[in-house]
This record gives sequence, C-alpha cells and structure tokens, in this order.
Amino acid sequence: MSDHHGNGDHHDPPSHDTTGGHGMLVFGHEVTYFSHLPMFGTPHNYQVLLEVGLDEDVREALRSHSHAFPEEPYDTFDPVPFPIAELDPAGSGPRRTSITGSIYCGHFERRAKGTPPLAGNIKVRIERCVQFTQLDVDARATDDGTLEYLCFGHGGRLYLAHAISGWPSYDQILEVHAVPGTATNPMGQPLPDDTATMDEFFREHFTTADPFDIGGRSDAPDHRLASQEVADGSFFATSPPSGTHGFNVRLEAERELYLEVRELAHPMH
Repeated sequence: MSDHHGNGDHHDPPSHDTTGGHGMLVFGHEVTYFSHLPMFGTPHNYQVLLEVGLDEDVREALRSHSHAFPEEPYDTFDPVPFPIAELDPAGSGPRRTSITGSIYCGHFERRAKGTPPLAGNIKVRIERCVQFTQLDVDARATDDGTLEYLCFGHGGRLYLAHAISGWPSYDQILEVHAVPGTATNPMGQPLPDDTATMDEFFREHFTTADPFDIGGRSDAPDHRLASQEVADGSFFATSPPSGTHGFNVRLEAERELYLEVRELAHPMH
C-alpha cells in the first residue's frame, strides 16, 4: 500500500477528519494543475482537480527538467498532511488557499522515492477548485456504466480526467483537443457557431470541469480512451455559445499524461 495512504487504513472518526498526505499529480503548461491521487478508502476517497499558482522558479524547474524514469514521465506533489475537505468549494468551513509540500520527478512513492525533489518545501497557491467529488468507498462499478470524463482547461489547453465512480476503476488524465467542425446540437445538426467562436469556447470555457460522455462505450479500464484516439461524445450539461442545451463534438486525445489502475481496483481495508 502506498505511503501517502498511510492514514487510509482506518475509518474517519466521528468528526469526519479528512487529514492525510494527499499526493497529487502535477501537469499543465501555461496553467498548472494538481490532480489528487485517489483511492476507495478514507481519507483518500476524493477526486479533486485544482488550478494552482507556483512561484516562477518552481515553474522554470518544471519546464526545464528531463524525466529520469521513462516509466513515470510525470511529476507529483507530496504535501504536508492537510484536511482535503478544506478544498471543497461547497464546504461549510473556511476554504484552504494554499498547501505546502515538495514536487518530485516521477511518483514520489515509487521510483522517485528517496531522490531529491525538483522543488522542496514550497507553498502552492490554490487558484481554483476545478472539481471536487467525494467517492463512495462501497460503490461498485456496474456492467452497464458508460464511459464518462471530466473536461477542463483554459489558456489554450484542454484535458480529460476519467470520472471515477464505483470500483474497480482507474485514474487517467489526457491532453485533448476538439476537432474543428464536428460540433452539433443534440439532434445531430451542425451548430450555428463558427469555427473561431467554438475555438475560443474550448480555450476559455472549461475553467471548472464539465462532464463529457462517450456513449455506447463501457466504463471498464480496458475500454478507456487511448493516446491518439478520436472519440465522439456529448457535453450533455454544457451549453455552447449558440445556447442549445448540450451538444456533441469529436475530441482527439493528443497524449495520455497519467494512468493508475491498481490502486482503484478495490476498496482499501
């Protein structure tokens, strides 16, 4: 079991304390994002996406370093333990505005364990909570579940995070783009919005995550969206500039940034 889940082998006390070492994936270009590394067990049963602010020297370290571990071509954040519920934008208590910890090249509990951090003991500003979902630790995936992602990003980059529901599941982040000219209304008719309008919409609309459903496709891990794959799906809860309720579009996955299956295969005990 991973070290950052060391507080997760017991149930929350009556106070529902969510304090733990909540490790995060680090990614992004002009805009930096953190994605909590979840499990089906307390206090790590949360899918959380954050837009964060970093000092320029930290951003430069992220831009300029080479990945030392080919099997882990990503960076992670190892924080000082904190209550993850304080990130909930709908929470009843004060909102957390920063977290402290260290960024590592690779997974800080795996290949990067014991290596010097890229940036140690840094303060990370919470600019925006993009998504906050508490996972039901007892929920089972159903055979008829359809593949759903959470679409987010702005500043010219768009991402999909697999929407985690019941176990077995998987944590996946993809960098994607909308294929020009493929947006239609729910009836399948081309949207009246021109290409430039839709391009601007995809660049700036998704500051918080919207669900993207790939109909007719199972939610099982081996049916996930792959790098370079093009998928037709629907934003059933999102209105395009022309104002229809929901729309369809084709998204192309440029590359997979992260995938974890094992730690979401079953509940923690």
